[in-house]
Amino acid sequence: MTAADIITIVLNHKANSLKQTISDFAIGPYGYLEKIGMIMVAISFLFIAKNLLIVRNNKELCIFKFVGVLFVIVALGFVMISIFNTNIIGTLINFHGLVHQVSAIAVSVVFYLACLILMRLMINKTSLRYFGLYCALTCFVGFIVLLALGFSHNKNEYMGLMERIIAGFNLVWIVLVGPQVIRLARSIQNGIISRRQE
Repeated sequence: MTAADIITIVLNHKANSLKQTISDFAIGPYGYLEKIGMIMVAISFLFIAKNLLIVRNNKELCIFKFVGVLFVIVALGFVMISIFNTNIIGTLINFHGLVHQVSAIAVSVVFYLACLILMRLMINKTSLRYFGLYCALTCFVGFIVLLALGFSHNKNEYMGLMERIIAGFNLVWIVLVGPQVIRLARSIQNGIISRRQE
């Protein structure tokens, strides 16, 4: 997604990436690149979700199944964002724009909820503490940026920058924390199996 965004910004050299969001670029002449990036993010979340949803049915592991469901919702949200285009700034909100907006809000809320749940699980494990702290940092940065957008008088001037800050933290989360979440779920499952065998 990062590569797609950078390439699209370079190809649209007259556009303003501080002002224009990723979704704004997605309706431009090279918008398919941004849409491919969003679909890749959706696939990444589905991969993490699949690994969490296949853990055994057990009281200790049900929280991972719940987080897996949350990640499926996030993935579907990214698909909806890529299918339904945003409204151009200054135009009336249409059906596509409304679906896009609702999907973007849902993705943020559900992803940050999953991060908070995982932070609590990971922060107590010494080997995963820093990943838990990154979950907290991701939520904190997202919350601050969303607050800044909500209360800023010049939010349209820096909407692109703000969105890219959130996207950057979220993409780093997928790469760094996502695999550790899968590892944690598997290690707890293996520990349960070992206890039963003893």
